[in-house]
Amino acid sequence: MFPQFYLRLSVCRKQTEQKGVSSVDSSHLSRLINDSVSDCANGSTDHSNSIVSDDAISKCTFTPGGRRYYVPISIDEAFIPVVNKLFDSMEEGMEFYQAYGRLSGFNTRRSTEKTDDDANIVSKYVVCSRAGFNEKKLIVSNKKSSQVKRRRTVSNRCGCGAKIILRVVSGKTYRISTFVEEHNHDLVPKSGRQFMRVLNRQMSIISRKFVFDAANVNIGVSKSHSFMKEQVGGYANVGATVRDFRNFSRDLKAYVGERDAQMIINKFKAKHASCESFYYAYDVDSEDHLTKLFWADAVARRNYELYGDAVSFDATFDTNMYNMVFCPFIGVDKHDKCVTFGFALLS
Repeated sequence: MFPQFYLRLSVCRKQTEQKGVSSVDSSHLSRLINDSVSDCANGSTDHSNSIVSDDAISKCTFTPGGRRYYVPISIDEAFIPVVNKLFDSMEEGMEFYQAYGRLSGFNTRRSTEKTDDDANIVSKYVVCSRAGFNEKKLIVSNKKSSQVKRRRTVSNRCGCGAKIILRVVSGKTYRISTFVEEHNHDLVPKSGRQFMRVLNRQMSIISRKFVFDAANVNIGVSKSHSFMKEQVGGYANVGATVRDFRNFSRDLKAYVGERDAQMIINKFKAKHASCESFYYAYDVDSEDHLTKLFWADAVARRNYELYGDAVSFDATFDTNMYNMVFCPFIGVDKHDKCVTFGFALLS
């Protein structure tokens, strides 16, 4: 290992000297040493100025200063942005760059935009998600200023310069005026694509319907996500994280909001329209809040006709969210089995 290690260092020094760099700082030298150790450990003997990853995701090149830049490879030319490419709308251009990032192995985000006097967007920056740096807040107290770091987050910005700039041509037509392809960080390999935000933050209609159906049968978000993982063959095929499932469940509850009582009444009306034997009744207070609700389907009413001599009214089930008591009407049939005659919700 050691002969290869020193050979690698000598080659790196020789390359920097040939490119006109007389010396390198300690941090850059330590990076070269670490890269050399990892390369030797993996049995690498390639000393060229361009490195291609094992899974052919990106190509790494060195600048004269010793910095690394990564360029995606093995991508169909139809998905690669080019200058002066036209789009019918700004959203179409941003979706195109997002699809390019999905294939290349990096996330994208919207950045600076410029508007005209009529508040129309004339230019839009779409950058790599690792563009920029985490800024520090300047707090002034008692004539003393101090810099405070932002709270710890999952952000890993490193000043990446990859981006496209969309500029308006005429009306709603936009073109790519600038395209920077190089990244200063590794791109995500295929084995790690399942953790990318650009893939896992887009819940499909199937996923949303699955979360909704699971909630109807009192299956929580975490269990529904695990259950869907088993159905599709792995987390990589789900297309969304547990957090995305939770966010959709939250948005669904927010959409229902204060219309939940009206929704259940509308559902009972539809049931009664399709089956006249279905009976329901409700009562509201002065503020139109639902206070009493009773319903019984055809089977429950038939059970009451046959075994309604004795009725048990159980009022021990309390609901947490609505502060209402669930009261089933229960009886016993000729086989000494419990049967239901109806249900009620009481405030």
